[in-house]
Amino acid sequence: MPAVLRPPTTRRARVALVAGAVAAAVLVPVAVGRDGASADGGPVLAVYGDSYSAGGRQGGKGDDGWPAIVADHLDADLRLHAAGGAGYVNGSQARDETFLDQVQLHPEPQADVVVVFGSRNDRELPAAEIKAQAAAMYDAVQTASPSATVVVIGPQWDDDVAPREMYVTRDAVRSAAASAGVLFVDALQEGWLFERPQLIGTDGVHPNDVGHAYLASLIEPLVRDALLGAGTA
Repeated sequence: MPAVLRPPTTRRARVALVAGAVAAAVLVPVAVGRDGASADGGPVLAVYGDSYSAGGRQGGKGDDGWPAIVADHLDADLRLHAAGGAGYVNGSQARDETFLDQVQLHPEPQADVVVVFGSRNDRELPAAEIKAQAAAMYDAVQTASPSATVVVIGPQWDDDVAPREMYVTRDAVRSAAASAGVLFVDALQEGWLFERPQLIGTDGVHPNDVGHAYLASLIEPLVRDALLGAGTA
């Protein structure tokens, strides 16, 4: 299971300190990167996904989202392309865009690390279609971001017991990631949010700001390892 790093005493993570979701300690930002740096010299982190990455009314918007927190800690240039309702097959609520559409519309050729997170929005769709679209998405990412390490985080449920179809969706995504030779992280099996109601918003589905700080503490080590070349499939 990825190590949970201690959050910094910044404004963005202070809510996590108050709630006690992660340990109260100071994490000093560390600049790590490779040759494909952004204009200001830092590494480039691209994120594709659904509302768990985009944030929303329940929490995680802007600087309070896990992508921004991770990018800040690693002194990285964040390129966030995520939308509520999106999935490998399911289209987003606003523009009916899938993860593959996100990559095709927003390629990131300078990316050092690409994180793909999701998606519970695919849970009622055919596993074969999810696998095929995931494979196409990873191929598109590897083509668009040839120097990047790709980190695929499987679909995540909230604090309740995940329904059976979530594991079917997870298996399809994991299989596609294995075929593509990219790192797969089984957030569902590791129970990232399971039995942690304090991390979930009032809608019972989406992480609140504390939840995003907690997700950042789990995802940051994955991105850091990828930047240092330690990510493996």
